[in-house]
Amino acid sequence: MKDMKNEQWIMEKYGQICESRIPGYALVSLKIKRFRIFNRLNDRSLGDLLVEKVYEVLDNYLEEDEYIAQIHLDYYNILMHYPEDYDEFFHRIIEMNRVIRDMPFEPFHGKIFSGMGVFPLPQTPVDFYTAQYNADICRSECPQSAFRNSHFEIYGLTYEDNNLRYFDLEQSIRPALERGDITYYLQPKVDLKTGEVTRAEALVRWIDPEKGMIPIVSFLPSLEENGLIEEVDLCIFEKICAQINQWIQKYGRKIHISVNLSRCAFDYRYFFKDYVERYDKSPCPKDCIEFELLESIVLNQVDRVKEVVSEIKDFGFSCSLDDFGSGYSSFSVLTNSDISTLKIDRSLFRNVTDSREKILLRHVLQTAQELHMKTVAEGVETQEYVEFLKELDCDYVQGYVYYRPMPPEEFEERFLIRNEKIDL
Repeated sequence: MKDMKNEQWIMEKYGQICESRIPGYALVSLKIKRFRIFNRLNDRSLGDLLVEKVYEVLDNYLEEDEYIAQIHLDYYNILMHYPEDYDEFFHRIIEMNRVIRDMPFEPFHGKIFSGMGVFPLPQTPVDFYTAQYNADICRSECPQSAFRNSHFEIYGLTYEDNNLRYFDLEQSIRPALERGDITYYLQPKVDLKTGEVTRAEALVRWIDPEKGMIPIVSFLPSLEENGLIEEVDLCIFEKICAQINQWIQKYGRKIHISVNLSRCAFDYRYFFKDYVERYDKSPCPKDCIEFELLESIVLNQVDRVKEVVSEIKDFGFSCSLDDFGSGYSSFSVLTNSDISTLKIDRSLFRNVTDSREKILLRHVLQTAQELHMKTVAEGVETQEYVEFLKELDCDYVQGYVYYRPMPPEEFEERFLIRNEKIDL
C-alpha cells in the first residue's frame, strides 16, 4: 500500500501548476458516497481499509503528472488533466467512477459509489482553497447527489455557484428594507359583475436607487431559499395594513388586499404571531386582509393547511388558494379547510378554442361555487376569456387583459380618486 499524500502536499502541487501556468488542469473533489453508513454497519477498521483501497485504485488510474491526496477520511482531492475536448474528459470521469465501483474489495460484496465536483483551473490562477471550495460546492450541490449511483458536476459548465450571490443578497436586503427600496405593487382584481376594482394582490418589488427595478427572478427565489422572504413579507404586510387605513381615512372606502404566504411561514408553526405583532402596529379592518396560499405549498399537507387556515380565519382574516390547476391540484384541501377564495391558475387560460380547457374551467368554477367560495381567474390576457368567465359567473379577473401590477400611488389615483372602472 502506498503512503497516502495529504492536503499540504497537493496544495504545493497546485501552486506549482499555477505558478508555471501549465494549462489544462482541473481540481477534482471526490467523496465516497454513504461512507458513514458503511462505517456504521461495518467495523471501523474496514472503513479505513476502504479509504486506502479507493486511494490505491485512483492513484493507479491516474496518468503521469496527475496527483491525488487524501484530505480527510473519505474525502480526496485530485489534480487531473482537463482537455479542451469535453467528451474526452467526460469519458475519463465515467471510467474513474467505474474503476471505483468495480474495484476488488473482498471484505465487502456491494458496490462503492462516489460523488465528484470538478473545477477547471482558469487562466488567471485562484488560490487553492477557492479552487477546492468551487469543486466541493459542485459535488455537494449536484442535483444527482442524493441518488445511489455516482454523480459529478463541472464548475462553470454545468454549475455556477449561487451561494456567494445569496450571501451578497443577504447583506443588502436589510439596508434595502430600511431605505424602503423593497416595496410592493398592487395588481387589481376586476369585479366581473360591476367592472369595479375594490380588491388587489400585493406583489413584492425591489427598486434600487441606482439599478432601478430589479427583476423578480433575480432575487425572489433566493429570498425564499435562504428564508429572508419572511422578513420581506412581514415588512410589506405592515405597509399594507397602514395603506388600507390611510385610504379609509381619506376616501371612506375599503380596499381588500391579498398577501402571499411563503413556504417558510407556512412550515413554521408560530408564524402567525409575527403577523399579529405587525398588525397591532396599524390595525385595519380585518376583512380587508386575505392570505394567499400557493397550491404547490399546501399539496399533501391537508392537516397543516387546516391548522393555518383556522388560525388565520379565527383572527378575522380570510384565505385563498392560489394557482389552483397549476398541476398539483388537490381537492382534499378544499373540502378539509375553510378557504374562502379559489384563484384559478393562468395555465388554464392558454387556448380559448380548446373545448377540453373550457370543460375543466366550467367544472372548477362550479365546484367552487357549490362550496360557497369566491373565484378569481388570474393571468387572463384576452377578452374572449373574460366573456367566457362571465358566462360561468366567475367573480373576479386578475390579469393583463385589464391591468398590470402598479405602484400604490397609481392605484390610488385610478380607483380611489378617479373611480375608474371597466365597461363590461
